[in-house]
Amino acid sequence: MRNKGWKELELFYSVETSQYFLEKVYKNHDMDDPKRNSYKNGERFIFFLKHAEAFYKQAKLASIEIKPILLFYGMAQLLKACILTSDPSYPSHTSVLAHGVTTRKRKKQNYRFYEDEVKIQRNGLCMHVIQSLFQLKGLEDERFSMKQLLANIPEINNVLSFQRRENPMVKVSVQDGSIRLPQHTADAYNMSAKRFIEHVEYHLNWNFTGEDNGSFVFSSDQKEAHPCTSTSLLFELENETYFFPAARDRFLKLPEILVHYLIAYNLSMIARYETEWWYDLLLQCSSDDYVIIQQFLHITEIKFPYYIAKLLLGKKEYNKKGQLY
Repeated sequence: MRNKGWKELELFYSVETSQYFLEKVYKNHDMDDPKRNSYKNGERFIFFLKHAEAFYKQAKLASIEIKPILLFYGMAQLLKACILTSDPSYPSHTSVLAHGVTTRKRKKQNYRFYEDEVKIQRNGLCMHVIQSLFQLKGLEDERFSMKQLLANIPEINNVLSFQRRENPMVKVSVQDGSIRLPQHTADAYNMSAKRFIEHVEYHLNWNFTGEDNGSFVFSSDQKEAHPCTSTSLLFELENETYFFPAARDRFLKLPEILVHYLIAYNLSMIARYETEWWYDLLLQCSSDDYVIIQQFLHITEIKFPYYIAKLLLGKKEYNKKGQLY
């Protein structure tokens, strides 16, 4: 699966192709001077991708002690390549160069990674991605716990269930912009069918279109029906299956790309600055954090490049209605 993501990204490894791609994207977004900007950014776009690939190649060979650092920097380079598709002048000022995320500087006694949290800063790469690439608002100074973030990666669910951590979700069907939720999902929310439909329409901005074969059918923005841009549905890559959180507090309104970035940032900071705790965890396998971290690193190494490839290839099909695919 990893090869699939990078194989698709390697399609851009030509200045001629990258310039054509960027010019098309800039034109579709009605940006100023698309030809000049695509000429200016064609090489930079490739360099970001290639630099990311170098980090990922080293991460594949590296031991777990330094793998989070390499993967995080690889992620940052991939995101910078994506930003060039929505912000031709990136970086226009120094405030967008920082990571844009913070975590606790000193870990408390009896620290648990699963219970740690990160905070999104008002400036930096993270906020620029949120605003420029995904057009999301209201996330300035938001805090997210590792528990919240990990619950939004379906592949982690087996680990959480094995560790007796409740993370209910239901399998859903997504086809041609329609999302079908099993009617029993309402029971998980302790709601009547009518109340559940109203809840989904209000909080997720989906439109109820009817009932069919034991499912509630909704229509939504095209971005919600694709894993790299959805902020509500959860996507399992191996089986290409969509899930819907079966608990009200599981919705973070973040695309999974950002979920991976925030978790990887925290892990990279731990690997760099919390050496004593980090090596105690890795050598002693002293807590459940070890298995969670190990599984996350394996998943994100495959899944993050896949999402980036789909996001970029989707922009080739972008139309002026704002639909990515």
